[in-house]
Amino acid sequence: MKIVFASLEKLDFRNTVENVILIESVEQLNNTTYEDTTYVLPVSEEYMGIIADAGNEVYIPFTELTVDHQSLGWHVYFDLENYPFYQKVKGLIDKEEKPKGVFRFRRMVKQYENNSLLTGDLYVLSSLLGEPQRIQVKQTDQTVIPVHTIILMDFGGGTMAHIEYTVTNQERIELEWSGIKTILEFDSDQMRPIQQGSKASLPLAYSVDAILATAQKVDQVLVNRLNYFSNLFNGGAHS
Repeated sequence: MKIVFASLEKLDFRNTVENVILIESVEQLNNTTYEDTTYVLPVSEEYMGIIADAGNEVYIPFTELTVDHQSLGWHVYFDLENYPFYQKVKGLIDKEEKPKGVFRFRRMVKQYENNSLLTGDLYVLSSLLGEPQRIQVKQTDQTVIPVHTIILMDFGGGTMAHIEYTVTNQERIELEWSGIKTILEFDSDQMRPIQQGSKASLPLAYSVDAILATAQKVDQVLVNRLNYFSNLFNGGAHS
């Protein structure tokens, strides 16, 4: 049985092709088991604990990954990697044998929990651009809102990334890739539906299909990589 745990406000069900059933509790799984169906539940530590030993094919946001999950064979997914705009940018950059250019990425979030979202973003961007040869991190006082974190990543060969992460009262993503022959730009604020109640997809939402396509099975290599990026923020500035 495929089970996806997700923040429901981030899911784009209208553009999901996968046969999906949204359920509100684990108890409902006992009465609704159909073949070729993916069951979606809201993120819940309690629910994940209940199904931990059931042998299901489980997908969780990487921010929910704990030591207890590492031996279960579960899959984790990263929200940045699932956004349609990022998939388009990735597709164009992947066409280059070795991408050369400057990647600028700015993310504004409403909450800040142990740098978890930023850790995932760095993992996703390094998977796209390659192994960083040098990383510099600068942070403002983490107890004063808005909190700012700036990361400079040098991938060598003329490829760099400038990442700015801000904790404030809104959610927004701005992205720009300046390559040798290509310039790509995205701003989530400019992609919002003009009319209230519009059925157009929200820019910061993604389909269940994307989760299933991009999710990675948890192994020690993945865990070590995430720990590496997470540890960058413990000292404030590194090189």
